[in-house]
Amino acid sequence: MVRLIVLLISSCLIFGACKSKPKTTEAVPKTDQTETVGKTKSLDNADVNLIGFKDNKAVTASGRIVDIPGLTDEKQSTYFLVRHAEKTSEKPNPGLTDAGMARAAKLAALLDDLKIDQVMSTDYKRTQDTAAPLAKAKKLAIQSYDPGMQKDLFTDLSVFNKQNVLVVGHSNTIPKLANILIGKEVIAEYDHEDYSNLLIISISQPGVATYERFQF
Repeated sequence: MVRLIVLLISSCLIFGACKSKPKTTEAVPKTDQTETVGKTKSLDNADVNLIGFKDNKAVTASGRIVDIPGLTDEKQSTYFLVRHAEKTSEKPNPGLTDAGMARAAKLAALLDDLKIDQVMSTDYKRTQDTAAPLAKAKKLAIQSYDPGMQKDLFTDLSVFNKQNVLVVGHSNTIPKLANILIGKEVIAEYDHEDYSNLLIISISQPGVATYERFQF
């Protein structure tokens, strides 16, 4: 009888311990975990894959509509920052591959409905070729700039109100320029094989900006 009572008590204790384990798991707020991951995790491709603009707002493949303040606020400028498209293996000054030329044409088509005031590029064949389709469509001359001087150059340019500017650069210079315009370090250098990023930065004054990051 005593043994039976001991067994019953032991069973109850084991059962109680097993039931208490889920409570420990539930004590960690699932919503907090999800929100933390969401803040650092990239959005689904369809949610950042830019397909065009409607009423000066960006439209993604998922149907997401993104407000771009610089396109609707007369006191803000908008900068479209891209790395050059896919390049050939030629040296020392390679041009674009067929895929790169297609990407450059796609960029021009994406921005076709917008007013573009300036097209700027570093003085290399791959960057100039990336900028060329949009410049031709907008009947604008490509303005060459020195990436080593971009901090001074674009700080001066961003003082002017209401201009929409395409800037073509490189995997290390475009993120640096983005951080200059945004006013803090938020964009890391691109991977060597990453050609798809399009940063759109709205500037109210130098160092005061909002930005969106898309793929194209």
